[in-house]
Amino acid sequence: MENIVITGSSRGIGFGLANAFLARGRRVIISSSSSENLEKALEELKKNHPDAPLFSRQCDVTVLSETEALWEKAEKEFGRVDIWINNAGCAHPMQPFWKLDYADIRKTVDVNLMGTINGSWVAFRRMMAQGGGHIYNLEGQGADGSVISGMGVFGTAKAGVHYFSKSLIEEAKGTPVKVSTVIPGIIRTGLQAGTAGTTTEGRMFLNMFGEDVRSATSDLASRILANTSHGACINRMSLPDMIGKVVTAPLRMLFGQQ
Repeated sequence: MENIVITGSSRGIGFGLANAFLARGRRVIISSSSSENLEKALEELKKNHPDAPLFSRQCDVTVLSETEALWEKAEKEFGRVDIWINNAGCAHPMQPFWKLDYADIRKTVDVNLMGTINGSWVAFRRMMAQGGGHIYNLEGQGADGSVISGMGVFGTAKAGVHYFSKSLIEEAKGTPVKVSTVIPGIIRTGLQAGTAGTTTEGRMFLNMFGEDVRSATSDLASRILANTSHGACINRMSLPDMIGKVVTAPLRMLFGQQ
């Protein structure tokens, strides 16, 4: 039975993954930089899974000491960590670079890129000490080199995550630690609503192709648990996945599956 740590898991994709892993009988540690959001998430997950082995730890992934404390919490409760998911992320308002507040620029880079680097550094070293484990880094817009107007800093951070992950995968060869990536696909989350959802075209795109968080993360959780390969990419934006979204979009809209 895997022991799983998910950063940034008080809502959105991280929360959905936690819910899906618990439903499959796994042990989970959730985390968030917000104590209020974390408390609400813990309460809801315990309501859904009253007897599940579930714990929480407040953690700002941009602070290395807090990331280390998150691992130590998991180690204390479970003895070891089998899967560590660097999911924590944030996005700036969808507008040109020069109109952004500097605080939003810095936070976007720090959380998405440095948060992934911090989590990977802590998890990799500790997994080496315990004899193995699997790290997953979440990719996003910008990782494939595409450019979306108004998302320059977010895309830059995610492009950095992509390069960092490729490098780490290469360096980890021959070690007991596996590293893989996750491309979650088009999922309706608060982050998406605050970026793509702020434009008419973006809202139409999300309504047409966006998936419900619960069903999408249930699929993601199954794919992650089934994966035993180093350097895998759990890609829900693959051609078969996208064809499925196109084919089922009219039905989802007809039956109100948001």
